[in-house]
Amino acid sequence: MPRLHVFLAPLLLALAGCASIPPPPAADGWQPLAPGLAHRAWAPWPNSEVQALRVDLAQVRVSLSPPADAGQSLDQMPSRRGALASVNASFFDRAFRPRGLTVSAGQPWPELIKANKPVKDPLLACSDPPGGCTIRFDAPTAPERGWAMAVSGTPWLVRDGQARSAEDDASCANLCAQSHPRTAVGLDASGRQLIVLLAAGRRGPVKGLTLTQTAQLMRELGAVQAFNLDGGGSSTLLIGGESRLPRPFNEPVLRRVANALHLLNP
Repeated sequence: MPRLHVFLAPLLLALAGCASIPPPPAADGWQPLAPGLAHRAWAPWPNSEVQALRVDLAQVRVSLSPPADAGQSLDQMPSRRGALASVNASFFDRAFRPRGLTVSAGQPWPELIKANKPVKDPLLACSDPPGGCTIRFDAPTAPERGWAMAVSGTPWLVRDGQARSAEDDASCANLCAQSHPRTAVGLDASGRQLIVLLAAGRRGPVKGLTLTQTAQLMRELGAVQAFNLDGGGSSTLLIGGESRLPRPFNEPVLRRVANALHLLNP
Protein backbone atom coordinates (compact mmCIF):
# COMPACT_ATOMS: atom_id res chain seq x y z
CA MET A 1 0.00 0.00 0.00
CA PRO A 2 2.72 2.58 0.74
CA ARG A 3 4.14 2.02 -2.73
CA LEU A 4 0.66 2.40 -4.28
CA HIS A 5 0.17 5.64 -2.36
CA VAL A 6 3.48 6.98 -3.69
CA PHE A 7 2.36 6.12 -7.22
CA LEU A 8 -1.14 7.61 -6.90
CA ALA A 9 -0.20 10.87 -5.17
CA PRO A 10 1.33 12.60 -8.24
CA LEU A 11 -1.59 11.38 -10.36
CA LEU A 12 -4.15 12.82 -7.94
CA LEU A 13 -2.29 16.13 -7.84
CA ALA A 14 -2.24 16.26 -11.62
CA LEU A 15 -5.97 15.56 -11.80
CA ALA A 16 -6.65 18.27 -9.23
CA GLY A 17 -4.68 20.73 -11.34
CA CYS A 18 -6.67 19.80 -14.43
CA ALA A 19 -9.89 20.77 -12.65
CA SER A 20 -8.78 24.41 -12.66
CA ILE A 21 -7.90 24.42 -16.37
CA PRO A 22 -10.70 25.97 -18.47
CA PRO A 23 -12.33 23.70 -21.03
CA PRO A 24 -10.87 23.84 -24.53
CA PRO A 25 -12.55 25.97 -27.20
CA ALA A 26 -15.37 24.39 -29.15
CA ALA A 27 -14.91 23.53 -32.81
CA ASP A 28 -16.25 26.98 -33.76
CA GLY A 29 -13.70 28.69 -31.50
CA TRP A 30 -15.97 29.72 -28.62
CA GLN A 31 -14.37 29.43 -25.18
CA PRO A 32 -16.75 29.14 -22.18
CA LEU A 33 -15.99 31.75 -19.52
CA ALA A 34 -18.93 31.24 -17.16
CA PRO A 35 -22.47 29.86 -17.35
CA GLY A 36 -24.13 31.82 -20.14
CA LEU A 37 -20.95 33.59 -21.29
CA ALA A 38 -18.50 32.57 -24.03
CA HIS A 39 -15.55 34.29 -25.69
CA ARG A 40 -14.03 33.94 -29.15
CA ALA A 41 -10.92 35.45 -30.76
CA TRP A 42 -10.06 35.09 -34.45
CA ALA A 43 -8.78 36.85 -37.59
CA PRO A 44 -11.58 36.98 -40.20
CA TRP A 45 -9.35 38.79 -42.71
CA PRO A 46 -5.59 39.22 -43.09
CA ASN A 47 -4.25 41.86 -40.70
CA SER A 48 -7.35 41.75 -38.50
CA GLU A 49 -7.77 40.87 -34.82
CA VAL A 50 -11.33 40.39 -33.61
CA GLN A 51 -12.88 39.20 -30.34
CA ALA A 52 -16.50 38.54 -29.42
CA LEU A 53 -18.64 37.74 -26.41
CA ARG A 54 -21.81 35.63 -26.61
CA VAL A 55 -24.16 36.28 -23.69
CA ASP A 56 -27.19 34.24 -22.61
CA LEU A 57 -29.41 36.93 -21.12
CA ALA A 58 -31.24 34.37 -18.97
CA GLN A 59 -27.99 33.62 -17.13
CA VAL A 60 -25.99 36.85 -17.28
CA ARG A 61 -27.07 40.33 -16.18
CA VAL A 62 -26.14 43.42 -18.20
CA SER A 63 -25.51 46.69 -16.35
CA LEU A 64 -24.07 50.09 -17.17
CA SER A 65 -21.53 51.82 -14.95
CA PRO A 66 -22.92 54.79 -12.96
CA PRO A 67 -22.22 58.49 -13.58
CA ALA A 68 -19.83 58.43 -10.61
CA ASP A 69 -17.43 56.30 -12.70
CA ALA A 70 -17.39 58.68 -15.68
CA GLY A 71 -13.94 59.88 -16.67
CA GLN A 72 -12.14 56.74 -15.52
CA SER A 73 -10.66 53.89 -17.52
CA LEU A 74 -12.50 50.58 -17.29
CA ASP A 75 -9.89 48.97 -15.07
CA GLN A 76 -10.24 51.83 -12.57
CA MET A 77 -14.04 51.91 -12.38
CA PRO A 78 -15.31 50.67 -9.00
CA SER A 79 -18.40 49.24 -10.73
CA ARG A 80 -16.33 46.70 -12.71
CA ARG A 81 -15.45 44.73 -9.56
CA GLY A 82 -17.00 41.30 -9.74
CA ALA A 83 -17.87 41.64 -13.42
CA LEU A 84 -17.33 38.60 -15.62
CA ALA A 85 -16.47 40.93 -18.50
CA SER A 86 -16.67 44.63 -19.32
CA VAL A 87 -16.56 46.67 -22.53
CA ASN A 88 -16.60 50.38 -23.27
CA ALA A 89 -19.94 51.86 -24.23
CA SER A 90 -21.13 55.41 -25.04
CA PHE A 91 -19.72 58.07 -27.30
CA PHE A 92 -19.02 61.10 -25.11
CA ASP A 93 -17.85 64.71 -25.05
CA ARG A 94 -14.85 66.24 -23.30
CA ALA A 95 -16.76 66.41 -20.03
CA PHE A 96 -17.47 62.64 -20.32
CA ARG A 97 -21.17 63.25 -20.90
CA PRO A 98 -22.61 60.37 -22.96
CA ARG A 99 -24.26 60.87 -26.33
CA GLY A 100 -27.86 59.67 -26.52
CA LEU A 101 -30.28 58.33 -23.93
CA THR A 102 -28.32 56.65 -21.12
CA VAL A 103 -29.62 54.85 -18.01
CA SER A 104 -27.80 53.23 -15.08
CA ALA A 105 -29.60 51.40 -12.26
CA GLY A 106 -32.91 52.75 -13.55
CA GLN A 107 -31.79 56.40 -13.45
CA PRO A 108 -31.19 58.48 -16.60
CA TRP A 109 -27.92 60.35 -17.08
CA PRO A 110 -27.84 64.05 -17.96
CA GLU A 111 -27.88 63.84 -21.75
CA LEU A 112 -25.55 65.48 -24.22
CA ILE A 113 -27.70 67.90 -26.19
CA LYS A 114 -26.99 69.12 -29.73
CA ALA A 115 -28.87 71.98 -31.36
CA ASN A 116 -31.25 72.01 -28.38
CA LYS A 117 -32.62 68.61 -29.38
CA PRO A 118 -32.03 65.22 -27.75
CA VAL A 119 -29.84 62.87 -29.78
CA LYS A 120 -31.93 59.94 -31.05
CA ASP A 121 -29.46 57.15 -31.71
CA PRO A 122 -29.88 53.35 -31.75
CA LEU A 123 -30.25 52.10 -28.21
CA LEU A 124 -29.84 48.90 -26.18
CA ALA A 125 -32.10 48.72 -23.13
CA CYS A 126 -32.27 45.93 -20.54
CA SER A 127 -34.57 45.31 -17.60
CA ASP A 128 -34.24 43.36 -14.37
CA PRO A 129 -34.43 40.45 -13.76
CA PRO A 130 -32.09 39.13 -16.50
CA GLY A 131 -33.61 38.07 -19.77
CA GLY A 132 -35.15 41.27 -21.04
CA CYS A 133 -33.12 43.34 -23.54
CA THR A 134 -34.16 45.13 -26.68
CA ILE A 135 -32.53 47.23 -29.40
CA ARG A 136 -34.50 50.24 -30.51
CA PHE A 137 -33.81 52.23 -33.65
CA ASP A 138 -36.69 54.58 -32.79
CA ALA A 139 -35.30 55.34 -29.35
CA PRO A 140 -37.56 57.43 -27.11
CA THR A 141 -36.35 60.66 -25.53
CA ALA A 142 -36.97 59.32 -22.00
CA PRO A 143 -36.51 55.83 -20.50
CA GLU A 144 -39.46 53.50 -20.53
CA ARG A 145 -40.85 51.89 -17.40
CA GLY A 146 -38.80 48.93 -16.18
CA TRP A 147 -35.56 49.84 -17.92
CA ALA A 148 -32.66 49.11 -15.57
CA MET A 149 -30.04 50.23 -18.09
CA ALA A 150 -29.83 51.78 -21.52
CA VAL A 151 -26.94 52.79 -23.74
CA SER A 152 -26.88 54.51 -27.13
CA GLY A 153 -24.50 54.34 -30.08
CA THR A 154 -24.26 55.25 -33.74
CA PRO A 155 -24.74 54.28 -36.50
CA TRP A 156 -26.80 51.14 -37.09
CA LEU A 157 -25.00 47.99 -38.25
CA VAL A 158 -27.71 45.34 -38.74
CA ARG A 159 -31.42 46.10 -38.89
CA ASP A 160 -34.01 43.33 -39.18
CA GLY A 161 -31.27 41.02 -40.43
CA GLN A 162 -30.02 43.43 -43.12
CA ALA A 163 -26.36 44.47 -42.70
CA ARG A 164 -25.17 47.92 -43.75
CA SER A 165 -23.25 48.18 -47.01
CA ALA A 166 -20.33 50.13 -48.42
CA GLU A 167 -22.87 52.55 -49.87
CA ASP A 168 -24.14 53.23 -46.34
CA ASP A 169 -20.57 53.79 -45.15
CA ALA A 170 -19.94 56.34 -47.90
CA SER A 171 -22.21 58.83 -46.14
CA CYS A 172 -19.83 59.04 -43.15
CA ALA A 173 -16.42 58.39 -44.67
CA ASN A 174 -14.19 58.96 -41.62
CA LEU A 175 -16.20 57.15 -38.93
CA CYS A 176 -17.68 54.46 -41.14
CA ALA A 177 -15.61 53.75 -44.25
CA GLN A 178 -12.14 53.98 -42.71
CA SER A 179 -10.69 51.14 -40.62
CA HIS A 180 -10.69 51.77 -36.85
CA PRO A 181 -10.75 49.76 -33.63
CA ARG A 182 -14.42 48.92 -33.01
CA THR A 183 -16.92 48.00 -30.34
CA ALA A 184 -20.40 46.83 -31.37
CA VAL A 185 -23.42 45.27 -29.73
CA GLY A 186 -26.35 43.25 -31.08
CA LEU A 187 -29.17 40.81 -30.35
CA ASP A 188 -30.10 37.55 -32.07
CA ALA A 189 -33.54 36.76 -33.49
CA SER A 190 -34.81 35.37 -30.18
CA GLY A 191 -33.76 38.48 -28.28
CA ARG A 192 -32.28 36.19 -25.64
CA GLN A 193 -28.66 36.31 -26.78
CA LEU A 194 -26.50 39.42 -26.65
CA ILE A 195 -23.52 39.59 -29.02
CA VAL A 196 -20.60 41.96 -28.38
CA LEU A 197 -17.84 42.41 -30.95
CA LEU A 198 -14.51 44.21 -30.58
CA ALA A 199 -11.79 44.74 -33.16
CA ALA A 200 -8.20 45.76 -32.46
CA GLY A 201 -6.64 48.41 -34.66
CA ARG A 202 -4.05 51.17 -35.14
CA ARG A 203 -1.38 48.51 -34.64
CA GLY A 204 0.81 48.80 -37.73
CA PRO A 205 -0.73 46.56 -40.41
CA VAL A 206 -3.71 45.83 -38.13
CA LYS A 207 -5.78 48.94 -38.88
CA GLY A 208 -9.15 47.79 -37.56
CA LEU A 209 -12.45 47.34 -39.41
CA THR A 210 -14.82 49.45 -41.46
CA LEU A 211 -18.42 49.51 -40.29
CA THR A 212 -19.42 47.40 -43.30
CA GLN A 213 -16.98 44.72 -42.13
CA THR A 214 -18.18 45.06 -38.54
CA ALA A 215 -21.79 44.65 -39.65
CA GLN A 216 -20.92 41.59 -41.73
CA LEU A 217 -19.30 39.91 -38.72
CA MET A 218 -22.19 40.78 -36.43
CA ARG A 219 -24.65 39.21 -38.84
CA GLU A 220 -22.44 36.12 -39.18
CA LEU A 221 -22.45 35.83 -35.38
CA GLY A 222 -26.24 35.77 -35.41
CA ALA A 223 -27.20 39.38 -34.75
CA VAL A 224 -30.39 40.54 -36.46
CA GLN A 225 -30.27 43.95 -34.75
CA ALA A 226 -26.94 45.67 -34.02
CA PHE A 227 -25.30 49.06 -33.76
CA ASN A 228 -21.91 50.66 -33.26
CA LEU A 229 -20.61 51.83 -29.88
CA ASP A 230 -17.67 54.16 -29.29
CA GLY A 231 -14.46 52.80 -30.80
CA GLY A 232 -10.94 53.90 -31.63
CA GLY A 233 -8.81 54.23 -28.51
CA SER A 234 -11.94 53.78 -26.39
CA SER A 235 -12.42 50.16 -27.45
CA THR A 236 -11.66 48.06 -24.39
CA LEU A 237 -12.38 44.51 -23.28
CA LEU A 238 -11.83 43.31 -19.72
CA ILE A 239 -12.30 39.66 -18.85
CA GLY A 240 -12.07 38.91 -15.15
CA GLY A 241 -10.71 42.43 -14.70
CA GLU A 242 -7.81 41.94 -17.14
CA SER A 243 -7.46 43.86 -20.41
CA ARG A 244 -7.72 41.45 -23.35
CA LEU A 245 -8.05 43.61 -26.48
CA PRO A 246 -4.64 44.60 -27.91
CA ARG A 247 -4.14 48.35 -27.59
CA PRO A 248 -3.33 50.83 -30.39
CA PHE A 249 0.41 51.50 -30.64
CA ASN A 250 -0.16 55.23 -30.10
CA GLU A 251 -2.36 54.68 -27.04
CA PRO A 252 -1.03 51.76 -24.97
CA VAL A 253 -2.77 52.87 -21.75
CA LEU A 254 -6.52 52.34 -21.38
CA ARG A 255 -8.43 55.48 -22.28
CA ARG A 256 -10.70 57.25 -19.84
CA VAL A 257 -14.31 56.91 -21.01
CA ALA A 258 -17.82 57.90 -20.01
CA ASN A 259 -19.12 54.46 -19.08
CA ALA A 260 -18.90 50.70 -19.55
CA LEU A 261 -21.17 47.73 -20.07
CA HIS A 262 -20.62 45.13 -17.35
CA LEU A 263 -21.64 41.48 -17.65
CA LEU A 264 -22.46 40.05 -14.23
CA ASN A 265 -23.80 36.96 -12.54
CA PRO A 266 -27.53 37.45 -11.94
